[in-house]
Amino acid sequence: MIVFAVDASPPRLDTDDLARIADRLRRLRRLRRLDSILDDIGDVIADQDPPAAEAPKLAERLRGDLVRLENVAVATEDRDPRVAALLRRARTLRATDLPATAHPATVAHLRRLAGVAEALLERLAETGTLRACA
Repeated sequence: MIVFAVDASPPRLDTDDLARIADRLRRLRRLRRLDSILDDIGDVIADQDPPAAEAPKLAERLRGDLVRLENVAVATEDRDPRVAALLRRARTLRATDLPATAHPATVAHLRRLAGVAEALLERLAETGTLRACA
């Protein structure tokens, strides 16, 4: 009878392997973040208006998306004048409360938030600050 010894421990990784894995994980996380921004924009700009009950959550997510995009622009020192104008518009919209009166006014505000997020995302991709999103 022949018996083989099997080492159950995982293979050891050197620093190059670990660096490559960390880089891949960072890229995946960034893609997920951009995908979530695109999802939020799509939820608002879709053919059908979002339900009134979802409006506050959507507004909060879009505000967060705008903050994330602003942080990217500031951290990378993007000095593009169009980016600066979009950031000013984003700050103004983020500071504006969601209209509580009528659902059409709420949807209009959500669409303004989504429109600025989309324009900022596109412009950051055009300037090379973000990789183009497909």
